[in-house]
Amino acid sequence: MSEARRFLLMQAGSRRYAVPLEQVAEVSELRILSPVPRAPVWCLGATRSAGVVAAVVDLAWYLGEEPEPAPEKLVVLDLRIGGLALQVGPVASVVLEAPVRLEQDNYGTWLMTPDTKAELLDAVELVQEVSAAMAR
Repeated sequence: MSEARRFLLMQAGSRRYAVPLEQVAEVSELRILSPVPRAPVWCLGATRSAGVVAAVVDLAWYLGEEPEPAPEKLVVLDLRIGGLALQVGPVASVVLEAPVRLEQDNYGTWLMTPDTKAELLDAVELVQEVSAAMAR
């Protein structure tokens, strides 16, 4: 029998997102960041997590919205995937896959709960996209 997957639900700008919990290293309070020269505006700086330097990206701003109006948390992605932390608004909860369903459409994959609909993010894809965008 396979273990039920768990997801971290969070808000960034006006949208809700979910990330598989196994792709998250930590959720922390906001911290003072080190500047990253010539980084895009949505890259807020860098921080250390478990001895690894991680770029901090305002998730809402990166995804085309206004900068996060009320940043609350840093979601550090699994450092084996890449050094990336997401500045987000509220982190709502952790949910199990069992009581919710995943739906896919032309815009992406969605985690549907009785209370909310959240876009499912894949940390591997996100790290690759952000890395490519920062290299431009």
